[in-house]
Amino acid sequence: MFPRVASILLRLLLGMVTIALPFSANRDSSAMQQSAPREVRWRPSAELRSKHYRILSDLSQDESRVYCAHLDLIYEEYARRLSSLAQRAPEIPFVLMFAKEQDYLSVLRNTYGVNATGSGGMFFITPEGAALAFFIEGLPRSRVFHVVQHEGFHQYAHSRFVGTLPPWLNEGLAEYFGEALVIDGRLIVGQASPEPVAAIKAAIEAGTTIDFLRLLTMTSDEWNANVRAGSAAVQYMQSWSMVQFLSWAENSRYAGAFEGYLRRIHAGMPSERAFVEAFETNDVKSFENTWKAWARASTPSSLGTAAMRLTFLAEGMTELSEAGIKVESLDDLIAKLRERNFKTEVSVHGRSASIEASPAILEIPQDALAKVRPVFDLLPPKLGRQTTADRKREAEHPTPPSITTRGLEPRELVLKWTRQRAGGFDYEIESPKIAPPAPKAPAVKKSDTKPSSPKTPAKD
Repeated sequence: MFPRVASILLRLLLGMVTIALPFSANRDSSAMQQSAPREVRWRPSAELRSKHYRILSDLSQDESRVYCAHLDLIYEEYARRLSSLAQRAPEIPFVLMFAKEQDYLSVLRNTYGVNATGSGGMFFITPEGAALAFFIEGLPRSRVFHVVQHEGFHQYAHSRFVGTLPPWLNEGLAEYFGEALVIDGRLIVGQASPEPVAAIKAAIEAGTTIDFLRLLTMTSDEWNANVRAGSAAVQYMQSWSMVQFLSWAENSRYAGAFEGYLRRIHAGMPSERAFVEAFETNDVKSFENTWKAWARASTPSSLGTAAMRLTFLAEGMTELSEAGIKVESLDDLIAKLRERNFKTEVSVHGRSASIEASPAILEIPQDALAKVRPVFDLLPPKLGRQTTADRKREAEHPTPPSITTRGLEPRELVLKWTRQRAGGFDYEIESPKIAPPAPKAPAVKKSDTKPSSPKTPAKD
């Protein structure tokens, strides 16, 4: 079972990792041809070969299998989305998966010369070797997924752009993929959780966003200087928001030009010239104002927010289950988590924030896809046929209730529990083809609904 997080760092959606430092380390051109690391001092339990990667791991067999499958899934999503861009350098399909944070830090420091302090994962290139590395200690799976998706993009993009992506685009695209959800073995991109949506609106109103022309032309040295100074949050958030805008705004009006911008960058054209040619305008300020108007009217994604909050509830319910505490309702769940001061810390878009148990966790925003405001329901677990041993285990350690959504579009979500051999529980978030049954409770009142949000495209 994955370690539970009480008052320590966590990451969701979405998940996420402590990323106060740059996501990727030492991407200098002198090391670009290095594709195989030297022998590491750390002794992994297994060397694995997935469809696309060579992997060294000291995770359990089950955990390694989960992350191998996830790596292949996101690789194929990168390849599908960037299929028009020719490979310009050898890929570096090498991954280090650590169970313990200290092993992650010491191997990267002593073997590769990388200071990974404060990170949960990174793609690095040094004269000593190159790899995507991450650890899972103290982190729920969804947070590790976010890091792997973000850093995996840097790893894949290296072979296509060889360090020529401007920092804003490199990090903005990495966060775009980092925010994606995995549901039923499919990566759902374009998600926007409430915190970054609210934060970018606040930055626009406060006048603290970065001038878009400056963002377009910002060098890696300037970007990293802001990171070291602790003022990088807005550049991560704004870069992510700009990628969202160029991909989805006005029914993907700018998506074709955005692809043209990427192709020009891929061909070696400077960022500003590539932008002017692709979007057929040198009025970058007016373009920036259009983005600001879109960002002010944007709303969080119902699906992404529901998945993030469902993960938080699952983590909290797991902690209660391990303590032998039963949950009678969603309100009871929140109350008991508050009694235990259960919280998680998420780091995404260059900033860190704490998520605590509160009634707001039970709220799902209504976006343009939803006809009514979606809600969570608590349902008793479906146990199916049980042996005598199963019934004994169930009596000693009951399966937690399930949580489902109702009214969520384009598909509902269901929290599914699996009993492990050791006796505890692991969970997955699934999307059933048939909506789960609603509980025997009154239907949502009209006062619980709200008008539709500004129109946003479906994201898949």
